[in-house]
Amino acid sequence: MIYRTIGTRYTHHAPRPGGAFAQDAGSASQRHAGDNPLLSTMWRASEQMDGLQVRVDEWLGKARNRSANARDARDWLTSIDALQSRLRAGESAVSLPEGLREFVVRNALMSTLQASGALGTSALDSLKAGVQSMASGTSESATVEQIELKQFLSRYENALTLSNAVIAKLRDIMSKITSSL
Repeated sequence: MIYRTIGTRYTHHAPRPGGAFAQDAGSASQRHAGDNPLLSTMWRASEQMDGLQVRVDEWLGKARNRSANARDARDWLTSIDALQSRLRAGESAVSLPEGLREFVVRNALMSTLQASGALGTSALDSLKAGVQSMASGTSESATVEQIELKQFLSRYENALTLSNAVIAKLRDIMSKITSSL
């Protein structure tokens, strides 16, 4: 995709692609970016790359959190099984261990009041279903997010290719100007 912007001025303050020439001519090129389709395209590609980088960073952070929560959920399932065994052995109610209680409250599977109290069979079964869902649901959402990430990366690669092509064209133009002088 090539975006053409006519009559717009960019006030992009990040390091400019193109090396020392772009740094020296930065203010002049910003004023005339709308006049020069190559510079306009280069600025647009740079903006797209910056935006995509932010989105990818956000996605990776969320994916890491979900993965860590799923791993913790799988670990806590054994504790829940042990608590269920105690209930089957004859205890009327059990209390959650502190770590499991914090995990359950942090992930909104139970309120603080519920998690702090004694739990019976039905409450523990409900909790186990929620924790199992959390442990298995990560793989389903990860697939959808992997597709989105591939789309982001594809757009990033397109923007990068476009930016590199513009830079190469500018080098070619500068080479011709220099050789004609």
